[in-house]
Amino acid sequence: MLNCYSRSVLLAAGLSQILVACGGAPEGPRNVILVTLDTTRPDFFGCYGASGDLTPRLDALAQGGARFDMAISASAVTPVSHASILTGQLPYQHGLRVLAAPGGFRLPETVPTLASILGARGYTTAAIHSAFPVSRIYGFERGFDLFEDLSNVDLEQKQDGGQGWDVSRGQRRSDQTSDMAIRFLQDCDEPFFLWLHYWDPHDMVLTPDKEFMAGREPTSPADTMAFWREMYALEISYVDREFGRVLDALEEGGRDRDTLIAVISDHGEGLDDGERRHGWRAHRILYQEQVHVPLILAVPGGPRGLVVDSLVRSIDVFPTVLDYLDVAPPAGVEGLSLRPLLEGRKDAPRMAYADQINGWDANAGMVRHRPQADFLHMAMDDTYKLIYRPSFPDQSELYNYRRDPGEILDLFGREEFRATRVALLSDLAARAGWVLAPFQADGEPMSERDRAILQKLGYTGDGEAASEALWEWLCPADWTRHGDPGPCPRCGAACLPAAAGRQE
Repeated sequence: MLNCYSRSVLLAAGLSQILVACGGAPEGPRNVILVTLDTTRPDFFGCYGASGDLTPRLDALAQGGARFDMAISASAVTPVSHASILTGQLPYQHGLRVLAAPGGFRLPETVPTLASILGARGYTTAAIHSAFPVSRIYGFERGFDLFEDLSNVDLEQKQDGGQGWDVSRGQRRSDQTSDMAIRFLQDCDEPFFLWLHYWDPHDMVLTPDKEFMAGREPTSPADTMAFWREMYALEISYVDREFGRVLDALEEGGRDRDTLIAVISDHGEGLDDGERRHGWRAHRILYQEQVHVPLILAVPGGPRGLVVDSLVRSIDVFPTVLDYLDVAPPAGVEGLSLRPLLEGRKDAPRMAYADQINGWDANAGMVRHRPQADFLHMAMDDTYKLIYRPSFPDQSELYNYRRDPGEILDLFGREEFRATRVALLSDLAARAGWVLAPFQADGEPMSERDRAILQKLGYTGDGEAASEALWEWLCPADWTRHGDPGPCPRCGAACLPAAAGRQE
C-alpha cells in the first residue's frame, strides 16, 4: 500500500521541520506509545506501594490497565537494556553489549526492532528522547521517521538548565520531551508508534522547574544519601506530571481509546538501601534494586486494574505489542507475549536472564572499585535468583527473592539448595557464546566526543577496559574444572567459563 508523506511537524525552536509519514493506515490499525523511564525503581510508584502520592498519573494508568509486580530487565545499562526492550532479544542475542568500547555498543542493522517492523507496515514511527545513551550513536534511529535525540547538538552550546536542558551534559528535562510529544500527537494522524524516553531520575543535573519544586524541597542535608533519595522521588514525580500532559493530549484527540500504552524502566538504582545491603548506590550490577523494574500495560479493551505477580521480562514487551497488532514476531525473539497473562489464560513459567560485561566496557570505572563485578550473569526462575561471577565463581550468590526481596540471605553455599543452584547454573551454561567473546571490534570505535558526553553524564572509566583473565571451564554439577570449552568430561553437562586459578 502506498502512503502519502505530506505533513511536517515543528518540534521546537531551533529544530528543523521534519516530514512525518502519516498516510494510509494498514488494516486494523492501532497506535502504540512506548514509554521508557530511565533509572526508575517500581517502589517509588503509588501503585507499587509507595506513599506520598508521587505518581498519580501512572497509578491511574495502572488502574485502567495492568501492573506487573515482578518485571525484570535484561541489563542495568541504559543502551543495552533499551535494545532488549525494542527487540525482544537478550544482550548476547542482539549484540549491543556495553555503553562504550572498541565494539559492541551499537545495535546491528540486521536486528529487527519495533520501529523497523511497524514502519514497514505503514505506521508513522517517532522517537523523542531525553538523553544521549539512547541516541543514534547506539543504532536506535533505524526504522524511525522522526528520531529526536541529543546526538547532533553542539557540546559547547550552553543553555540555562532552568529552561529545560543543558546540552553540555547530554540530557534534556522531561517538560521539553513532553512538549515535543504533544506537538507530534497534535500533528500526526494514526496509526503511529511513539517511543518516549524520560531521563530525569538518573541524576540531579537538571532538577524540576521552580513551580513544581515549590513546597516540595528536600528536608535532608545536601550531599547525603537521604537527600539523594528525596530528590530521586521528586524527579520520578516530575516525570509523572509531565507524562500526564501527554496522556491529556492523547485523550483530547480521542485517541486514548485505540492506543496501546506500555510503560517500563530500563533499570533501577541502588540508592541508600542498596548501599547498605550491597555496597553500591548506582546501577550496572544485578541485584533487585537494579533489575526489578515497573511495567504497566494499558490495552484498549483489555483488563482494568489487573495485577500480575508472575515473573516477566523486559524482553516480553516487544512480542506483546506485536501480538496485539496481529503481527508475528520475527525469528530469534526470546521474549514471549504477555497477552495470555492479560487475558487470564495459563502461561508457562518464564526464566529471566541479565548480564553485565563491565570488564569490556571502557566507561565501567566501577571495576576498579569492585573487581568482583567485572562480569555478572543472572538467572531467575519464579522463586530463586542466581548471580554468577565468572571471575570469582565462589563469590556467586543465590537468593529466594520472593521471601528475601532485599537479597540479604545468600543461599549459594548451602547444601539444601544444591538442586536449585545447579539448575540455575545449568540454565546459564546452556546459553551459547555468552561471556568469552561478547563482540568483535567493528572498526568504528566510539569517538572521543561521544565518550566525553558519557563522562559528563557521570560514566567514567579507566581507559580501554579489558579482561586479562585466562579461562577454564566449570561443571555446574560438581564444581570441577577442566581446560576444554566443551561438556564436562565426567558427566557431560554444559560448563561455565571461570577465571583460571580464582576460587574466591
